[in-house]
Amino acid sequence: MDMNEHVGSGAEPDQTNDDLQRESDAQLRGVIDEYMATFEPEPEDTAGVRERILQLVRDDLYRGPSTRLQTEHGHPFSISTAAVRSIVRRAVDSVDGIRARSVDVEPAGEPEGSAATVSLTLAMRAGISFAPTAEAIRGAVSAAVLSELGIPAVRIDINAEDVYVD
Repeated sequence: MDMNEHVGSGAEPDQTNDDLQRESDAQLRGVIDEYMATFEPEPEDTAGVRERILQLVRDDLYRGPSTRLQTEHGHPFSISTAAVRSIVRRAVDSVDGIRARSVDVEPAGEPEGSAATVSLTLAMRAGISFAPTAEAIRGAVSAAVLSELGIPAVRIDINAEDVYVD
């Protein structure tokens, strides 16, 4: 799953959460109605099913995009994409003279989600040597992803896009 902020919702930029919820509700109602038309369940078996399904979808919509990963034992889990980015940003910003700009984390590995690939852009303070600093960044990001998410970062791509002066 691509971790870009606009990916995952399928939303047009001008759609609100209410618009997305109405659209999602309408699609789910159609699926539920189609499914329910295939058999005749007892009324007590279907009481509240539609509302429970719609509430699950609404809850997911409010949480925002999530990243699906797996533990080392193969147990799947989801975590907010914003939380994953925050973990990486904090690690990048811990390196002296470096400021994270953008962060993209994608599930990787076999099975997918058992590892991560990280792409990031950053600004660095003038006078810092890039090569040794890049290794420090990779070490900090790798350690943070492993300790906080429990999966290895198999690739960490760094793009220094700006230099700043303190």
